[in-house]
Amino acid sequence: MTMQKSSKNQDVPPKSPEVIGPADERFKLIARATNDVFWDWDLETNAAWRSQGASESFGYPPDELASDINFWINRIHPEDRDRVQASIQAAIRSGQEFWREEYRFLCKNGQYADVLDRGYVVRHAEGRPVRMVGALTNVSKQKVLEAKLTEDRNLYRALIDNYPDSIYVKDAQARKTLANKANVRNMGFESEAEVLGKTDFDLFTPEVAAKLFANDQKVLRGESLLDHEERLVTANGEVYWMLTTKVPWRDAAGNIIGIIGGGRNITRQKETELKLTTERNLLRTVIENLPDCVYAKDSFARKTLANKADLKNFGLENEGQVLGKTDFDFFPHDIAAAFFADDQAVLKTGQPVINREEKVVRPDGEVRWLLTTKVPWHDAAGNIIGLVGIGRDITDKKHLEEQFLRAQRMESLGRLATGIAHDLNNILAPILISTALLRPKVQDDEGLEMLARLEASAKRGADIVKQVLGYGRGLEGQRIPVNPRLLIKDIVRVTAETFKKSIQVETDVAADANFVSGDMSQLHQVLLNICINGRDAMPQGGKLKLQVRNFTADAHFVSLNREAKPMAYVVFEVTDTGHGIPPDIRDRIFEPFFTTKEIGKGAGLGLSTTMSIVKSHNGFILVESEPGKGSRFQVFLPAIAKADLDKTPAPGSR
Repeated sequence: MTMQKSSKNQDVPPKSPEVIGPADERFKLIARATNDVFWDWDLETNAAWRSQGASESFGYPPDELASDINFWINRIHPEDRDRVQASIQAAIRSGQEFWREEYRFLCKNGQYADVLDRGYVVRHAEGRPVRMVGALTNVSKQKVLEAKLTEDRNLYRALIDNYPDSIYVKDAQARKTLANKANVRNMGFESEAEVLGKTDFDLFTPEVAAKLFANDQKVLRGESLLDHEERLVTANGEVYWMLTTKVPWRDAAGNIIGIIGGGRNITRQKETELKLTTERNLLRTVIENLPDCVYAKDSFARKTLANKADLKNFGLENEGQVLGKTDFDFFPHDIAAAFFADDQAVLKTGQPVINREEKVVRPDGEVRWLLTTKVPWHDAAGNIIGLVGIGRDITDKKHLEEQFLRAQRMESLGRLATGIAHDLNNILAPILISTALLRPKVQDDEGLEMLARLEASAKRGADIVKQVLGYGRGLEGQRIPVNPRLLIKDIVRVTAETFKKSIQVETDVAADANFVSGDMSQLHQVLLNICINGRDAMPQGGKLKLQVRNFTADAHFVSLNREAKPMAYVVFEVTDTGHGIPPDIRDRIFEPFFTTKEIGKGAGLGLSTTMSIVKSHNGFILVESEPGKGSRFQVFLPAIAKADLDKTPAPGSR
């Protein structure tokens, strides 16, 4: 295919390129200095001139290039040739001045080069086209780079759009300039075009947008925001959570021109965390309010959880005081070692410990009993990582059981004592009668002395029988208002007459001490028995103090002392400075016939009778004692209210 000549000079042979070439030497120098190919085409003769750059760019020698326009046209890629010719003719015929086209040109080596060709149509004064001049640039390398850039962009875009996390870019005004599919989807849109050019104020609620904008401003100042949790609320009210990272976007000169952001949608994770937190809070609330001790230990038997009831066992107030510690930090070594052995058995064998009774000695020395269950604690893979323990305080139950057993034992002893007492009474009665009958008949001093000893022994035995019978049948008597001050006065008188002078007796009776209802003789016996025990505990002398005061039992006191009732009491307190009562026998001192005294110095009925009398008066006794530091007995008897006392006639002075 050839380019058609102008219609006026179709028979004119083409002129030499040198004739029609530019004469200006400066133009030739410019053409030689540039990589572009300059050309001049005579439309009337079809002669064409091309600068030296054509040889250098496409490999043709200058003599081949010095030909008519058809040399060039015929080397345009066949797929581009018709388009190029048509566009040239259109430019010439339409009267336009400039022409531009891209096409492929065949080089000397047989390969095609991509070129950008530009021309200017020169016309006579009457508008007839006579010439085209232009410049052609080999853009093959640029095309390769553009293709590579397009390929890279497509690759990056494919990666970005198919990445599961949000990726976006904002300009210096915090307007979206890029948003991948995940980012578009998170905001509730379908296409990137819906968000480009918009700010967060267009996409989220004002409160959320303000926070995001503040963070963006920090990034635009050069800060980076890394792994920041954001709760986002879209304009249509949809809520979701993102774990966001934002860094400055810089140009080639290092200037910040925007923001590059990425974020992972953690909504499901946050919902799971919130649900887990709610469940943990619920479980913690239940655990904290359970009356039983609940705790957890790791594989080293260190506490990792302890509820309020468990802390109470340690006498502590907050969980931080026990976390990370073992039983050896709180209990005596022998008790802690036993607990540790149980823990290790659970941790190593995986077998639980169910309802085992454990004796716990608190730091303050108080003894409590727990019914303990320990089970293995497993992780998600089923491995034992610790244990969970539950302990129910059964101290009160143990005390009730002990009281019940003691009551049964006392009842059995009472029945036995009553039977024995009746038999002894039948034996002693004839002896006493016989001694009375024999006394007039015995004249010698030795015989009378023997009768006196016999009668004294029989009377002593009768007194013991009387006490036993009183214990076995229960003690009753006349109930009248008793003035504590007069009762203490009688006790002081007796002790002053019978106790050694090395024992100092002190009294402290409250001026407002209430009266009590009781049998004066029996209450006298109660206090005297306790005083005698105090005296016997101080063989080298000491101090015996008797105190009387009013006391009102509140709910807390009642919870600690099962025999107490929420009411007003009068407390008779006897304190000695004797040798004290050993802990191992403290619970047995009120048992009948139990005594630590030498044979012949006590029948073991004093305190048991005292307990019986106090209980028959609806009272109770508390005992505190420590070896080497003495003992304190507190007798609680129901008080008579002032109003009731005024209605009750008091017999005699008492």
